[in-house]
Amino acid sequence: MTKSNWIASGFGKYVSPDLVSDDYLDAEVVVLLEGENLFFDHLYCYLQITCLNLKEIFRKIQAGENFKPADFGTVIASGRGTPSPEVRAEMHNEYNIIDVQKPRSPFHIDISQPKFFDEEEE
Repeated sequence: MTKSNWIASGFGKYVSPDLVSDDYLDAEVVVLLEGENLFFDHLYCYLQITCLNLKEIFRKIQAGENFKPADFGTVIASGRGTPSPEVRAEMHNEYNIIDVQKPRSPFHIDISQPKFFDEEEE
């Protein structure tokens, strides 16, 4: 299985087409996609899309397929890196976008070395 260059913020590898109810297929939503280009630059894209096309994007993400967001909806804002606070505020004000935090790793491994009895504190 290949790895898709895009993820939907907040969903990670657990994204599923089943997350979108068939009752809302004609509804339009704005989502933040994040990914990488061929040069491994981090990119973001706010995409206005119908839920029917959102299900298709989720299928592609789940299958590890790459895609062009513009093939599925209207790109409202995009750029390299992560969206600036100004862009996030504009998306919130214009489209009522609520930021969903990315899931963090379920555990943290502390790799610091314990001090021996004869070592001095720094």
